[in-house]
Amino acid sequence: MTIYAFILSLLFSLFITACQTTPDAPLSPKLDKYSLIQENCEELRLTPGIHVPDALDKECRTFLVRLDKANAFDYKLAQLSKKADPTVKAKPEFILLQTDANRQHRKTEVEYEKFCDLINEISLNAIKEDQLSDVELTLSFPETIFTKKHYDYYKEQAPQHHNDHQFLVFEKKYATELVIKGLDYLSTGDKKRAIKQFKTAAKLHNAQAEYLVGIIYEAKHVSKAIEWHIKAKDNGVKSSRIHLARLYQRNREPKVSQSFYLEAAEDEDAYAQYILYQQYTKTSNTKSNAQAKKWVKRSAENGFPLGEYSYGKALLNEKKREDAKKWLNKAQEHGISAANATLGTLYFDDKDYKKALNYLTLAESGYAKYRLANMYEKGLGVEINYYQSYMLYKEATKLGYKKAKKDAARLTKLKTSREQARYNAAKRKEKQRLDSMSKRCGEEPILRNLRTEGMKIKLSGLVSLPMEGAHGFIVNSEDEVIGIEMQKTVLSAKDESGRASVEIIKGSDFRVEADVIIFALGFSPSNPNFLAENGIEVNKWGAIEVDKNHETSASGVYAGGDCKRGSDLVVTAAAEGKDAASFIVKSLLS
Repeated sequence: MTIYAFILSLLFSLFITACQTTPDAPLSPKLDKYSLIQENCEELRLTPGIHVPDALDKECRTFLVRLDKANAFDYKLAQLSKKADPTVKAKPEFILLQTDANRQHRKTEVEYEKFCDLINEISLNAIKEDQLSDVELTLSFPETIFTKKHYDYYKEQAPQHHNDHQFLVFEKKYATELVIKGLDYLSTGDKKRAIKQFKTAAKLHNAQAEYLVGIIYEAKHVSKAIEWHIKAKDNGVKSSRIHLARLYQRNREPKVSQSFYLEAAEDEDAYAQYILYQQYTKTSNTKSNAQAKKWVKRSAENGFPLGEYSYGKALLNEKKREDAKKWLNKAQEHGISAANATLGTLYFDDKDYKKALNYLTLAESGYAKYRLANMYEKGLGVEINYYQSYMLYKEATKLGYKKAKKDAARLTKLKTSREQARYNAAKRKEKQRLDSMSKRCGEEPILRNLRTEGMKIKLSGLVSLPMEGAHGFIVNSEDEVIGIEMQKTVLSAKDESGRASVEIIKGSDFRVEADVIIFALGFSPSNPNFLAENGIEVNKWGAIEVDKNHETSASGVYAGGDCKRGSDLVVTAAAEGKDAASFIVKSLLS
């Protein structure tokens, strides 16, 4: 009986506690998230003259009662916690009170969800019945979701709300969705649907949509493209200035074109600065020369590779060799191959033959090949090799450097029989290998026979690769292939994944003269220096690592195609480029 009496007295005390109102206590930390809805509901009750839908008024009252009850339990718990000794085990009444408080919290959450559903339903019904005051009232609660129906209703029935924050936020979001949808159409080649989406977004004050409409019109409708790019420019799309400059150039309005290039260049657009440099170099006078130098310098300082190369050449003309080297090296690192010949010549003149050899080997001009031949002939930084020199002089001749023809004839007498014999032996060995392969297969191993006979050919022995440092392929001045530089390779031991990698045999370099080169193997990416400099990660095969959105480890930098997946089809690379572009736009607009 004593136990039952204790339990009954405990329950009675809890009942009394739950029935007590909170003495003007603020909401507890756990319930503070409901403070705004509490404020809004109480304002509806206390403000005279406001028409409140009956269902909303009823739900507000119900929710406030539920909230006050949960807060009362939290208040009582807080009071007991202050008195409790943390070193002593909690009393049964405290544990029961805590359990009831948690139950009240869950009931409050359920009531809140019910309130959210109801207020959204009331808001949509008010739109249907054209009750503007009720729509405005429901939207004063953050629990009401501003939908397309609200947007259309405000647009048609309540133009005074066009500057309303919720209206503008939704309009911006909706316009962005239209742009993304248009980009999806554009990626499938459906320009008609794409332009429809972009124009709708443009009506919603989306400047990127105006820019995209301008781009689509550029191919066939120059005047329309100009109209849309002007709108985009006026609304803050800086890229449109370059497009406008090009379009006015097509319209044969050079002064207007230059004005847009100038505007972009003054805003530190490196490409526009380089174009102005090119334009000023067409006229030779003191004023034009000064302007050309000014713009090419700024273009280089802003990291435009062609600007770096041209500025380096300009400094070279002014006899500022060390400064010229600095900018030419930057241009070379950023992929300007023409810088190799200039740097090779500079280091050759400085008698720094080691560096000269590196750059001249990479260079593709006849003059560079001539200098390289000179180095092999005289043993400048390399071992004398008359046959190598002879071949380079021949190469220089084919690349249009006529002076090399006499040197090639002169080297015919100097090249040793041993060097010639080594070359002839290599050719005989290659011919024997091909003859042996044909004999084993019964047919010449060409693509037509492989398809028609369904044969399988397994190549044994060493595999050769184009030399990475020399880019492998040798072409003449008319871009016709004349040969290939190769290195022999072997397969390494298999790694943990069971995959073997190709290793180059040192000192196995050789050249093969050729009229046609057929790609029979894949390739490894040749990663530029800026990947490591900007923290862009690559895997052990040299391919750039990306996530599902084609974004690299450097935020805002995207990759696709062969640099990401290795050797593949051109159409695959193009498709990934479109996908990456779509994700870039989504990122910029989010």
